[in-house]
Amino acid sequence: MKQLKIVLSLAIVIGAMMVASVPVAAQEFGGGSVQAYAADSRLDNGSIVELTGENSNRVKIATQAEQQNMFGVVVDRNQLTIAISNDGIQNETFVAVSGTYRVLVSTQNGNIEQGDYITLSSINGVAMKAGSDEVTVFGRANEPFNGTGITLGTTSLQDVDGNNTGPVVLGSIPVTIDIRSNPNRESTEVNVPEVLRRVGVAIAEKEVSPVRIYLSIGVATVSIVAAIAILYAGVRNGVISIGRNPMSKKTIFRSLIEVILTSILILIIGLFAVYLLLRL
Repeated sequence: MKQLKIVLSLAIVIGAMMVASVPVAAQEFGGGSVQAYAADSRLDNGSIVELTGENSNRVKIATQAEQQNMFGVVVDRNQLTIAISNDGIQNETFVAVSGTYRVLVSTQNGNIEQGDYITLSSINGVAMKAGSDEVTVFGRANEPFNGTGITLGTTSLQDVDGNNTGPVVLGSIPVTIDIRSNPNRESTEVNVPEVLRRVGVAIAEKEVSPVRIYLSIGVATVSIVAAIAILYAGVRNGVISIGRNPMSKKTIFRSLIEVILTSILILIIGLFAVYLLLRL
């Protein structure tokens, strides 16, 4: 029994050492996924970050000019139930990419109400209420923020002419992370049925503009109609010719084959044109 206890103790110790030596992997905390990343400098908790261009193991503070690259928010490791640390990571930063966590916000675009979509403000890493002009949103506010109560300070912003636009109050509120296209964005694009959009993406292997999709439909339609019209006319004329002159049956059949091949060629050329139109 004593030897068995020693073996079990050694197994537990070895298991703990193996877990500690494994690189940090994605884990579930607070209803979301949290992972450790490297950073060039220490990042404040609640800051929105994006992946660096070099690789997917480092993050940097997110900027409004690259709001479509928003990746997650820096979280306080002390608030995590479990936090496996790796001393080999430079400026180890824990980032949540889903779930609900506190995010730095500002009143740059007005007061934030509970349920509002938020996106990056002019202040790097700090969010604001999303309007209809922003392309991407970071998530939805779980609490309101109007610049009163508990705040983190104020700052002044400048417009393109260098003039101050008034004080902006900074704070922190819980936000449910849901990075997506801005639902409030006023779209001027032509709506495309989902089925057509998926077909276009499947052929082009990328997002295709509505104009290209509808042009492709037009080219395909013209090609199919032309091929059917030529085929119908050829078959009809051939049948009439056989009825009038049965002795010329071989010649008529040869002409029908040529008509069929011509129709197929027209259809192939049309479909190839559609393929090029979507791919290029």
